[in-house]
Amino acid sequence: MSEIKEFKVDSRDFFSKSMYLCKEFLKTNKKIKIVAQTNSASQATRLAETLKRLGYVDFDNIQTETSVANDRRQTRLVITVHNTPNFDKLYAENEEARKKREEEKNKGGETKKP
Repeated sequence: MSEIKEFKVDSRDFFSKSMYLCKEFLKTNKKIKIVAQTNSASQATRLAETLKRLGYVDFDNIQTETSVANDRRQTRLVITVHNTPNFDKLYAENEEARKKREEEKNKGGETKKP
């Protein structure tokens, strides 16, 4: 079996950016591991739960991993998810809505400039 790709959640990214990047990653990889260090575990959990609630993914497994390196304990949260059969349809609808919002934003910006 091939190795499952990992999507690493960065605690410094805005949630909407993480959501967009994760959906892009899921488009090319049907099954992924959402991985977070201790400081970004809450954002990874929110990301996985939101994707599940919106119907993009289903959960396969949730794990915590602990390793010791240089006398320091390092923990990771690993959430394994896979695409639902509706993923492509939902993704296409979301991209269309996102492009419309971006066009409206650009139009609004043009009218405000003197």
